[in-house]
Amino acid sequence: MYSRFPTLSLALLIFSVVVFTACRQAADGPDEAKNRLTAAPEWALSEIYVNDALTFKDGKKMESFGTITFDRYMEKVQLREDGTFIGHFKGETQPMTLRWKVDPASKTIQVGAADTTTAGGTWTIAPINVYEDSFEMKTESRAYDYPQVTRIALKFKSEK
Repeated sequence: MYSRFPTLSLALLIFSVVVFTACRQAADGPDEAKNRLTAAPEWALSEIYVNDALTFKDGKKMESFGTITFDRYMEKVQLREDGTFIGHFKGETQPMTLRWKVDPASKTIQVGAADTTTAGGTWTIAPINVYEDSFEMKTESRAYDYPQVTRIALKFKSEK
């Protein structure tokens, strides 16, 4: 006997997925990403991933065996129209000033030292990771577990 319930359920599920993804779309390119990032007055850190392992979520460290954790991190950041990136470290009164720019070659946004002669320590924000209400920035470094490369991803939520 034919039942409409499974067909209706499947159609409803597909419709829900389409509606949800249509409402939450990543930026199409670096210009749209830049506009979204500078539109929010401030972004709050929500998660830290080290080598794809969640180590920080909603203000709390997530301890796991063998992962690097951070005691010093930017809990709030601002990306300003003039290319200034302001990071407010937890428990510190003086913010850190960095610079951001669109890299035409990689079509990403690069965040690095305000002193352009300093090499290394660059964070990358790919448009695919920029939404209206959140974004993710990533870097790789050997500084934390030499000679191994450590991948770090910071996820921020809008403070609108």
